[in-house]
Amino acid sequence: MTPSSMMPALVPLDIAALAVLVCLAIGGVLLALGSLVPATAPQARPLWPVYGTELVIVGGGLGPFVAGGLVLSMALAGLAVRVAYEAVSVAWRRHLRAGGRAGTARLAGEVLLFPGLPLALFVAVGIEPANAGVLVLAFLLVETYDSYALFGGKLFGRHPAFPRLSPRKTVEGLAIGAAMLALTSAVAGPLLLGWSLGLSLAAAAVIAVAAVVGDLAGSRLKRASGVKDYPQVLPRQGGLLDIVDAWLIAGPALVALLRLAS
Repeated sequence: MTPSSMMPALVPLDIAALAVLVCLAIGGVLLALGSLVPATAPQARPLWPVYGTELVIVGGGLGPFVAGGLVLSMALAGLAVRVAYEAVSVAWRRHLRAGGRAGTARLAGEVLLFPGLPLALFVAVGIEPANAGVLVLAFLLVETYDSYALFGGKLFGRHPAFPRLSPRKTVEGLAIGAAMLALTSAVAGPLLLGWSLGLSLAAAAVIAVAAVVGDLAGSRLKRASGVKDYPQVLPRQGGLLDIVDAWLIAGPALVALLRLAS
């Protein structure tokens, strides 16, 4: 049997990392152009702090996988500790908000279901070097889907998809996000990774579903506890779990799909 450490990489890490950096560079160029054009400058210039925050998020997510070894192990351990802290603190707030009447066993079960189980799977998958490229790619695809969905929702959104859990998500935005992600994957998968069209579209479907499920699961715990964000780690982003909720599900799901297809 082939040792786990010799397991072949599903996605080359250098290609996945380069794709992330290229997308960031394109976003920076477009934002710079928008900031220089008088017609779009008022809307574009306030987005620079958001872009700076995105650079920090990408650096924090990509760096440990590129470094590997002890750095990655420490980063995964830190991720687990911080996410657990945020989830438990929000659940405990819900308990106090209910005057101590919220069942602790039920709250513990909810936290174990999410983020506990996805977090455990993510860490288990992340410590295998062969999966690093897939997890980085999953991060990029989740961000791509979210960006398309947000943009499509702002332009064409009319019907809330999940009014109670995530009021800002619209049916139109999610549909546009899924369609554009499928198009992106259908082009990039065969050209950059040698995937078949079917595998590329399947990967897009997995990412789209995982992104929505992760976001809704994270929102459910917050809404039930009466908070907008998890304990903050970055301005304008909220807690770490606000940042990685979809990635925790999308990463292992994409690894599973590619392992089945290989």
